[in-house]
Amino acid sequence: MFDPTAFENMKVVLEGAVYDRDFLGDILVISRDDIVNLSTMSRSYKIEMELKESMAPISISGAIEIHASLQNLSSELLDSNMNETHSGCTVDVFISFPTKLDAVRAEAFLNDLEKIWGDQRIITVKTSETVSKKSEPIHSSVFKVSFGRLVKEEQMEDLEDMVEYLIQSIQALRIPG
Repeated sequence: MFDPTAFENMKVVLEGAVYDRDFLGDILVISRDDIVNLSTMSRSYKIEMELKESMAPISISGAIEIHASLQNLSSELLDSNMNETHSGCTVDVFISFPTKLDAVRAEAFLNDLEKIWGDQRIITVKTSETVSKKSEPIHSSVFKVSFGRLVKEEQMEDLEDMVEYLIQSIQALRIPG
């Protein structure tokens, strides 16, 4: 038997919080990625969700991703005097729209996200257009909420709050159909 890392414990809490909300019928889990990158010896876990169809006129998805680098994992696993400031995971939250947002609407959504997540968070938006000869251009906008610091195992309960804030973000950012 092994002692699970902070990453493993945080992954279990995050996954449980998301699937609890899926079970209640608030959201639908649409994707999960649990990746071990052997070239960088890092771990990442991303779970993506959307509101139930009856709640949203277009498909807006949200995701939470936790990531632990080799430095994060080794500072926890190695019995040395390594600085504990590297022990933990980075957490990023994403809200994705299947449309390109104009500057006014993007600014309004950034303000809404700041109200939900707090003004200490780093909130960015990226819009893109994918062009193909065989189909119409595909537009998208992705908002990213970052914390600018590691989330430690002692702050694990915050992951449950993040799931709630993500659901609130998706609800607040619905685009009229």
